[in-house]
Amino acid sequence: RALPPPPFAAANARAMSPVALLSAPVAARARAPRARVPGRATALPKHLRHPVGAVRGAKRGVWAARAVSDDPVPRPPSLDEDPELDALESAVLAADVAAAEAREALARAVEARVSPSASADEADAALAASPFARVRCEYGYIQSNAGVYIDVSKTRPPGVPKNVLAISTENFARELKELRKFVAGTEAEDDAILVPPAFPGDAFFVSSPLSAEDVDAMSALRDELETLRLTNDAVWEREANRPEVKAPWIIKGPYLLLCYALDFAFPEHKPIQRFWFLETVARMPYFSYNTMLTLYELLGWWRRSSELQRVHFAEQWNEYQHLLVMESLGGDRSWRDRFLAQHAALFYFLLLCFAWLLSPALAYNFSELIEAHAVDTYAQFAEENKKKLRLMPAPRVAKAYWTNDDLYLFDAFQSARPKRALRRPKVRSLHDVFCAIRDDEAEHVATMGECQMENSAMADVRKVDLVTALTLFTISANFWVTNFLTKAGGEVATELDLGEMLGEDGALSVAARLLSFLPFF
Repeated sequence: RALPPPPFAAANARAMSPVALLSAPVAARARAPRARVPGRATALPKHLRHPVGAVRGAKRGVWAARAVSDDPVPRPPSLDEDPELDALESAVLAADVAAAEAREALARAVEARVSPSASADEADAALAASPFARVRCEYGYIQSNAGVYIDVSKTRPPGVPKNVLAISTENFARELKELRKFVAGTEAEDDAILVPPAFPGDAFFVSSPLSAEDVDAMSALRDELETLRLTNDAVWEREANRPEVKAPWIIKGPYLLLCYALDFAFPEHKPIQRFWFLETVARMPYFSYNTMLTLYELLGWWRRSSELQRVHFAEQWNEYQHLLVMESLGGDRSWRDRFLAQHAALFYFLLLCFAWLLSPALAYNFSELIEAHAVDTYAQFAEENKKKLRLMPAPRVAKAYWTNDDLYLFDAFQSARPKRALRRPKVRSLHDVFCAIRDDEAEHVATMGECQMENSAMADVRKVDLVTALTLFTISANFWVTNFLTKAGGEVATELDLGEMLGEDGALSVAARLLSFLPFF
């Protein structure tokens, strides 16, 4: 049937100024049926549609104050009409533009020398000829309810959330409906297709109302995403062929258990859902590291690695962009996936805080294992689905992050990378996006390796394995002797004090110090 034009179509028909863009609705509602599974297009919630700020700031970010005749506080003079300051400001802006262009040229030159690609033009031509080249839509469930930060500008502030009781009640009621759909098996009948507002930087700027062909292409792209595959055996083969990340078994055991659980929970025909789960959980290590670093600083225990807080924040911000990409591709559409990911993330956060208390180096080592597995996973997925991914456009959140003029903290998390080797990924197709994510994860691996100091407990993995084995043997022997004497009807004369044995002067610590003198330890 004929579709009503979306509210922002009129604004797209003309060259949109910044004010016009801000005044346009955040999203449009459009009915988006598809041949196999009917769907609908939804809009972002009303609380995200803020009008242009009523109080405008003066130049250089100074907020204009209301004139009050009896105000005893003296106000500084206006700086709006100052030729000298205007000239200096123009010079600073010109220098920033020149520096950004120089960094871009350096990054392109480094990329051409490190990994030259002769098929880039072919990939661009394939995307331009693809039936999905002009498709501009998103499929995220959380985004349809909570929005996304790139739709909020400095002149249209995001506001503040409601109190915890109100917002949790609304979310519980909403998720309860989705739970009923999940149990009834009707989730796919109400899939959301978001039509975000266009922006002038979009290479395929849609300047006309949505047509029936546009809506059909949106549903077809969603169906094409469901045909992507990830072969788990190939991922494990990649991991076996690359250099091994050294880790003690107390870390490698849970790591292997987690990987096999992911293979079981997310079959090979659900790679996007698996990636969304991984990126939801992948942010937690950096939150936990910053939490523990702040705690150590507060208590006055440790302040020499305070700079790591900035690095970890940049890392979690990078993982957040990966999460938004997977969300825009529909990775969070199922209630089951959201339930598993959100609860697993909370548990993972607490587990890593506890691991940090035991040994920060072990916590970093576990993250290094996880990130290395992510590199293998994304590399296999990008190679296995290369032809299909090159025909799909990059989500707008990917363009906003990797191709923006202001690459917020993008270089900060790549602490192990040489300063001269800047990265500036080209993001046009979905294949470019997954290659950029793969390279980001490789930078996380290197950073986690740098965080493990040479003189830490991770300097020799075999010592950690030995201490772990001795600890487990002591606990088992203590339990077995106590249980044996109890069943024999006798009394336990003296129980082994595990606390004393694990202490600084305990038997295990003394044994570890003695073994350190041996050449093979």
